[in-house]
Amino acid sequence: MREALGAETYKGAADKTEKLEFVHAMLGQLRRMTADEEHEMLTYLIDMACTEANDILRGARPSRIRRNQGNGAS
Repeated sequence: MREALGAETYKGAADKTEKLEFVHAMLGQLRRMTADEEHEMLTYLIDMACTEANDILRGARPSRIRRNQGNGAS
């Protein structure tokens, strides 16, 4: 797993990939912290966000969800 990056690394990140890698690393740390404290639901939700970030980094999922413009709601 990637090692955590410091705040200075985030501030200097030049592109979206570097920023997403930073977010992924931070989510990994948060997941470990919540798991250690046995906060199961919070750990699960953070794990889902971590998985989403990883999928985007791998190119398995787009970073944006296209919304239907004409959803028919009135």
